[in-house]
Amino acid sequence: MIGIRKELLFLMKFFLIYFLLQAAIQLSPLQPLQEFIAGIEAAMLGLENVGNTINTINGLFVINASCTGLVSASVLAAVIFALKKPDLKMKAALFIAGAIALFLLNLARVYLVLLVAVNIGAEAAEIAHTVSWFSTAAFILVLWYIGVKRVAGIKNFGELM
Repeated sequence: MIGIRKELLFLMKFFLIYFLLQAAIQLSPLQPLQEFIAGIEAAMLGLENVGNTINTINGLFVINASCTGLVSASVLAAVIFALKKPDLKMKAALFIAGAIALFLLNLARVYLVLLVAVNIGAEAAEIAHTVSWFSTAAFILVLWYIGVKRVAGIKNFGELM
């Protein structure tokens, strides 16, 4: 029964943090970040962008809030800060390092999706978008799990709750 209470408490904290961060993402003026990402991606592929919209031969691609890496960072934050261990300073350091890595990984992911769009087409890009998002999320969670276990010096994940 104690294990279930710990897990329920973790889930409550996780979803509270996640939904608060999602609300902040949706309510924040992210246009400058979206335009920055669109500019970088367009330049790397020799494409044109206007604001947060990239023009490819196969259509327009809009860089929106979900394309910034902030959604993935909110999942990471929710996982890290919902757990009991490690201490707050280490959690903050893990989150900052993870968020930076996620931003860079997200740039590569968006580049890959646009590359598929340019070379294969919009439908293939949609598939690449979905597959890359889920594989990136899984990759980050696995790295986080291994990293936190080492940093916190634990062997059993239950010790983190």
